[in-house]
Amino acid sequence: MRTREKAALAVAGLAVAAAGGTVFAGTSGAVGPSPAPSVQAAETSCVTDGAGMCTVQHVLGAVPAVVVVSANTPGQFNAYMLNTVQGSYTATTFKVRAMFDQTTPKVGGAIWFSYAAYGGAPVTTTQLPPSTPMPTKTTTPTTTPSTTTPLPPTTSAETSGAPGGGSGPGG
Repeated sequence: MRTREKAALAVAGLAVAAAGGTVFAGTSGAVGPSPAPSVQAAETSCVTDGAGMCTVQHVLGAVPAVVVVSANTPGQFNAYMLNTVQGSYTATTFKVRAMFDQTTPKVGGAIWFSYAAYGGAPVTTTQLPPSTPMPTKTTTPTTTPSTTTPLPPTTSAETSGAPGGGSGPGG
């Protein structure tokens, strides 16, 4: 490409950008989280229970962070609203609920819908560290030192003498 053609393309690109358009120059790699999040998209059907709900199986291997559903109604008079059920996401399933209006569930009927489930964090079982027992407070009995002095040992001569401490016979 000659310089004149390059200049013309550059001017055209600037004109598009100035007009609010998008200019793509060259190629670039994908931008986003690494590794790429897991996504499962499918079309399915099920029969609702007494509350208008049914359980959908998925193979993300993680609890979905987001599930988007879109009803596919086959007939003119078979319209229903479809939502995911809050708190129903697990690593293998999620629940949807079909309603004719805000108060009337589609009970016992077949529903057809498309969904896209976007994986969250992989499911891991966490084990808490073993709990250590709280140390028990042990108190040792305190002994008070004795303030009395021990008596000297006595001998047999001191215990066999006469009462009163006399000094001999007659005296």
